[in-house]
Amino acid sequence: MLLAGGAAAAALALTGCSAGMNSQTADQVAAVPGFSWTVPGPNGGNVALRDAMVAYAGPTGYAQGATAPLQLRLFNDTEQPITLDKFESNDAAGVKLASAADLKPSPSPAAQSPSPSVTTSPKAAGSPSPKVSASPEPDASPSPATAAPAKLTIPVGGYLELTPASGQFLALTGLKQPVVNGEGVHLKLTFSNGVVIETPPGTVVPIAPPATMPSRLPPSPPPTRAGEEGTGH
Repeated sequence: MLLAGGAAAAALALTGCSAGMNSQTADQVAAVPGFSWTVPGPNGGNVALRDAMVAYAGPTGYAQGATAPLQLRLFNDTEQPITLDKFESNDAAGVKLASAADLKPSPSPAAQSPSPSVTTSPKAAGSPSPKVSASPEPDASPSPATAAPAKLTIPVGGYLELTPASGQFLALTGLKQPVVNGEGVHLKLTFSNGVVIETPPGTVVPIAPPATMPSRLPPSPPPTRAGEEGTGH
C-alpha cells in the first residue's frame, strides 16, 4: 500500500510539473526559411536544391506582371558534372537567367539634339560638274552571330549559387497574379542527367523575409483611473 501510494504521488507530482508547459521543440521552426528539395541521380548520388526563395520586395510584395528575382543554391552529389538546362514556373510568363544589370532601373532616353543645318556652297558659273563613276555598292556585312547562353554547370561535389549577390540569378518575368508576403511561386528545374526538381502540390518557393525586422514601439502603459493615483496596496 505504501509503495503504491508513493508511486501514485510521484506520478501526480510529475503531471503537475508538466501541466501548462510546452515542450522545447513545440515552437521550433527551420533555421532556413526557403524551399529545399533533394532528388536521387540516375546513377547514384543526389541533386539538391537549397534555400530557394523569392527576393523580398517590400511590405506589399509583387504586383501582377512584375519581375521577381529568385535566390537559390544547387548541389551536385553525383559522379558526373551536370548542367541546369531548363527552368520554368506555372506562376509566370517565363523564367530567365538574369544579371546584376537587370536589377538597375533603365535610364530615360536622352533628348535628341537637333542635327546641324548644312549650307550648300554655290556652284561656280560656267564650270561643268565632273562626271562621277558609280562604284559598286559593297556587300552588306553579315550580322554577328548571337552568343550562346552560358551553361550553368555544377561540378562533381560542387554547388552553383544563383543569387542577386553572386551576379547571376533566375528571375520570374510577367507574374500571372500578385504575390504577397507569406505566399510563393511554383518552380521547376530540369538538369542534363534527367533529374527534375519541382515544388510539389501545396508547396511553393516563398518570399524571403526582410533583411531587418521593423522596429516595434514599446507598449503604452495602461491609463490610470481618477482617484487611483497615490492609493495604497
